[in-house]
Amino acid sequence: MKKKIFIVIGCIFIVSTLACTSVEEQITRLLNSPLPTPTFVLARFTTPTLTATATETLPATAEEPATPSPTATPEPTAEASQVDDENDENDNEASEGPEATPTPAETPTPTATPLPPTATPTETPSPTPAPLSGRIAFPIDDGAGFYDVWVIEVPDGDPFLVQKRARQPSFSSEGQLLVNNEGSDLGENIGRLNTNYTWLGLVSDNPEDEFPFWHPDGSRYVFSNPRLLIAPITGDRLSHVFIPCSIRRPSEEEDVQCGDIATFGKVNIGRYPVWTDDDRIAFFDFEADDGIYVVVGASTLWESGGVGSPQLLVKGNGRPSDTQGFQVFFSAGDIDQNWEAYSIDLDGSNLTNLSNSDFSQDGLPTVSPDGNWVAFVSDRDGKWGIWAVPRGGGEATKLLDLSTINTNPSPWGVDERDWTFERISWGP
Repeated sequence: MKKKIFIVIGCIFIVSTLACTSVEEQITRLLNSPLPTPTFVLARFTTPTLTATATETLPATAEEPATPSPTATPEPTAEASQVDDENDENDNEASEGPEATPTPAETPTPTATPLPPTATPTETPSPTPAPLSGRIAFPIDDGAGFYDVWVIEVPDGDPFLVQKRARQPSFSSEGQLLVNNEGSDLGENIGRLNTNYTWLGLVSDNPEDEFPFWHPDGSRYVFSNPRLLIAPITGDRLSHVFIPCSIRRPSEEEDVQCGDIATFGKVNIGRYPVWTDDDRIAFFDFEADDGIYVVVGASTLWESGGVGSPQLLVKGNGRPSDTQGFQVFFSAGDIDQNWEAYSIDLDGSNLTNLSNSDFSQDGLPTVSPDGNWVAFVSDRDGKWGIWAVPRGGGEATKLLDLSTINTNPSPWGVDERDWTFERISWGP
């Protein structure tokens, strides 16, 4: 209680003293007192120096010691606070010019911890196909109106003759070879060679049998014949696709039905047949509608008495030449308005131009045994040759210049012996 009384008496004494002081003495005292320097003057003419003020000290961490806080300014007493308030009022009355806006105290910007450099992402390179391997069989015109079948071992082997008077070769998955022996002294039917190109004999009965193609497991094959059957209404001979019971000649079969291939082995009107891994036959049907068609159930033809109804795969004058997996590989001249080599999925999707050359003739695609490459014939560099391209498309690589074998103007014949009536085949 005594302390409160002393404080009240003191306050009364100070107020009375100030009241008694003359105005002149107060002005003189204020002029002699040091005035605070306006912050805006320093900001305009000099680089301001931050004055250390009492701040909250952060606790020190184990890695970095705490920075000592600057000395705190003693907290003013009540008497000093009252004097300062009066000084501030007098300063505002005596100040000339516009009122200065105090500059807010600058807050130090915390230093960010540098992040580790971010690695620049690099484009993932396209997978490189496996090295070329295997062997490719192909026909070459002999200059006398017939074809011979040659073989080249890829990537850099020399071509060699394996069968005279033969065309349209087809390798099995094991490396045996079927050929159309047109003009051969051994018989103008379809013949078979083993993996070492040794002649094994004929497998068909008619000289017009053509375009042989192996079943995926090598147990039988499919072919076409342009003259075996006659259209019942017009009397014209029509090309049909046939499947024999086995690799033997039909005339050598013990089963009567297997011997009558024209009746029981008929698949459909068509030409250029190929056999897919999922037991379909793809062929060119020029009678029903210009395009490639497929039928299902080829292996059960003899047991069921027929195959499924033909389904259109792709429109155009496509000539199938090979299959692998669920794709058919073919040549066509009216899809891109020039002959190209293509692939297409068996559901009709993913039509791909593999040769992709606008100013050349390209076709007869065949797939490598490992499924990574597609070979085709082309005259893109002014001479006919065999080229290879990655299965998904890309830059083509020349494997063989066919003019090194045949010095004639072209390695192909004319009319029904034109290159579009041929095949090449890539085997193991």
